[in-house]
Amino acid sequence: MKYWNELEGSKLFNMVFSRNIPIGEIKLFALNIDNNLSTLTLAFDIREIPDTPPKKWDLIGYNACRIGITCNKVKNLTTSNIPTQQILNLSIQLIGNEYSVSATSNTSEVKFITSALRLREPSVYLTESSF
Repeated sequence: MKYWNELEGSKLFNMVFSRNIPIGEIKLFALNIDNNLSTLTLAFDIREIPDTPPKKWDLIGYNACRIGITCNKVKNLTTSNIPTQQILNLSIQLIGNEYSVSATSNTSEVKFITSALRLREPSVYLTESSF
């Protein structure tokens, strides 16, 4: 998969971005695992900022955009040197009926296979340490 806009759950994302946004570098905020439900959620910032935001977002002011993915039926999870403050390169590959997800840097990684992947709705905020 090449663009966030292609993922299931991207309706609001496509409303606040007027163009395709490539999947790539992320700044990891959270990694949550529900072992009982076999669910994994990644929350992260992306470099791009919405260019067609709702008016209420303009009122608050922002310089960062947070999105994420929620994955069900996760298997083969591996992590190394997490947590990290490094920028990770995220890739999502559809292989048959499953997605191979990989978020890596020179020293850290999160990798897994999932059969269901959904984009989390974007949010924006103001920070001193934007991407």
